[in-house]
Amino acid sequence: MTQKWNLQDIRPAEPRRRRPEVVPSLETNSPRINERKPVDEYDDGGGTIVIKNGKREGRFNFIILTSVVVLVIASIFGISLLVSKTTLTVYPEYNQPVVNAEFIAYPEKRDGELSYEIMTLTESGERQVKATGQETVTEQAKGFIEIIKSTPGAERLIKNTRFRSPDGKIFRIQESVVVPGAVSDTGGNLVPGTIRAEVFADAPGQDYNLAAGTRFDIPGFAESNLTELYNSIYAESREAFTGGFSGPRFIIDDNELSTAVQSLQIELRDKLLARVSSEQPAEFVGFPGAVAITYNSLPTLQFGDDLVTVREQAVLQLPLFKESDFAGYVAKETITTYQSGESVRITNLNDLTFSYKDATTSASNIADATALAFTILGKPQVVWNYDPEKLKSDLEAKPLTAISVALSAHTGIRSAEITGKPFWRRSFPENKDDIVIIEVIGEKKTE
Repeated sequence: MTQKWNLQDIRPAEPRRRRPEVVPSLETNSPRINERKPVDEYDDGGGTIVIKNGKREGRFNFIILTSVVVLVIASIFGISLLVSKTTLTVYPEYNQPVVNAEFIAYPEKRDGELSYEIMTLTESGERQVKATGQETVTEQAKGFIEIIKSTPGAERLIKNTRFRSPDGKIFRIQESVVVPGAVSDTGGNLVPGTIRAEVFADAPGQDYNLAAGTRFDIPGFAESNLTELYNSIYAESREAFTGGFSGPRFIIDDNELSTAVQSLQIELRDKLLARVSSEQPAEFVGFPGAVAITYNSLPTLQFGDDLVTVREQAVLQLPLFKESDFAGYVAKETITTYQSGESVRITNLNDLTFSYKDATTSASNIADATALAFTILGKPQVVWNYDPEKLKSDLEAKPLTAISVALSAHTGIRSAEITGKPFWRRSFPENKDDIVIIEVIGEKKTE
């Protein structure tokens, strides 16, 4: 049987050549047509044939890219070398005991004891009140002096020993006192011995109300030819003498006088308290609860026919403790692991509460006290000191691994860690100023 064939079953021996696509020209007025050609086809129209070398072009781009990357990395390293700093986080030794204890401090230095100095501020003010009459009054001035002996050996001064001001005014001590002799400090220098004593003027009158800072000698030593004692013992007034008066004094109704004086005293107290923080010397600590204020009535003055000017003087006294001495004393009394002589500081002094054992102390002249008994309540944060500049010098240009050896020479540091440096650095900067120390008080955090 003969096979029949359809035209669809017959295939040409070679594939048909596809006719090129004809794309109309964008120029509508031109009958020309653009024929798409392969890029490597010869152009009969006379155009230029561009042949690109792919391998050469790729190699050139690679070299440029590599050079840019190297330059950027070198710049980063160079800048890091110039400006980078190494940060060292230091964790100092610290302790925070719970304190509710009584302490005693002395106005003079004593081995193993806490000492203080007194800051004295004064303010005066006046009020006008109505007078009902006059009376004649004679009163002697009083005050306190600090007796100083600049040579070793104590010296007893008997009751009524005379002290003479530069202008010849005589004051006498009320009770016998023993003036301590000078002692040597740790540097071998003599520290004068001192004691405070109350004195009164030999005669009444306003002229004996001497200013603070007046220096006195002891004329009895000179009269007895005791030259060595005369030259080594003298006295100074730390606050002004008051109370001296001689003459007529106005009579004022008690109730009216009391009201005027009370108002005036409150005003003076507020002024004094506002001055404390700005006038307190640096490196000393004074607690608000340690303030003692006393008032002195000054002579009244006539103001018109029946008005009197009432005058008051307020004296604020505040015992000041040297911060380092106070911190060391508290640490010695409250921390069993504290070694005498270790340098420490208290970072939260404002959180501690100070109160006198005897509440009347805050209204008395504490310059006359031979000692002050008080209570400290709170949780002082006692931090051991170290020398950051010496630590930097010890680490300067050393390998990072030298940190352990360097810390062994700084007993005030519990631990330290390098918390910031360029990733490629393996040693501390050659300039110690490029070592930044950050102090963190507390336990080191563990990841």
